[in-house]
Amino acid sequence: MTTNTLQRRFYNPVQKDYVTFLETCKETKGKRTHGLLEVYSGGKVNPHYHLSFSETFIVRSGTLHLQMDKQKLVLQAGEKATVPPNTLHAWSNTSKETLMCDVILEPGNQGFEKALQAGYGLATDGLIHPNGMPKSIWHLALLVELSETKIAGGIHLMNGLLGLLARIAKWMGRDKDLEKYYKLD
Repeated sequence: MTTNTLQRRFYNPVQKDYVTFLETCKETKGKRTHGLLEVYSGGKVNPHYHLSFSETFIVRSGTLHLQMDKQKLVLQAGEKATVPPNTLHAWSNTSKETLMCDVILEPGNQGFEKALQAGYGLATDGLIHPNGMPKSIWHLALLVELSETKIAGGIHLMNGLLGLLARIAKWMGRDKDLEKYYKLD
C-alpha cells in the first residue's frame, strides 16, 4: 500500500465514528471494500439501503445493534451479519463501550468509498445536520447517487427526485465541492 493508515482513516463527528479503509475497491480489483468501523457510545446510522452491494458486519469488540428490515439483531465480538443489497438497515452503538467491527462491501464500491470520505469531510466541516443529512440538497443528492444508496424514513419519497437533483448538481459543478475530500482513489 502506498497510503499510510492515517490517510486512510476518516472521522464523522455527527455519527461519532471513525472508518479506516483496510482494502479499497481498487486494491481488490472490485471484489470488496473492507473497512474498520470504530463507533463511540451513541453513534448510529439512520435507515437506508444499498442498491448493488451487500454489507457484512463482523464485530471485533463491543456491541452492534443492527436492524435489517423488521429484524433486530444484537451482535457481540466474533459474531457477524450480512445485509443483502436492497435491504433496509440501520446500525447503532447504544452501549458505553466503543464498538469495533469490520465492514465488508461485496462487490467493492468505489463510489461508496468516495461518498463516505466526502460525507465525513462535510461532517467535520460542520456541513451536516445532527440527523446525518447534508445541509445542502445538492450534496445530499450527489452523495446518494455516488454511494448507490437510498434513504428511508420520512424523506424516502425524495429518492426519485434526488437522482434528478444529482444531475443538476453536476451540471452546476457542485460535484467539485466534494472532490477535495477524496483522499483515496
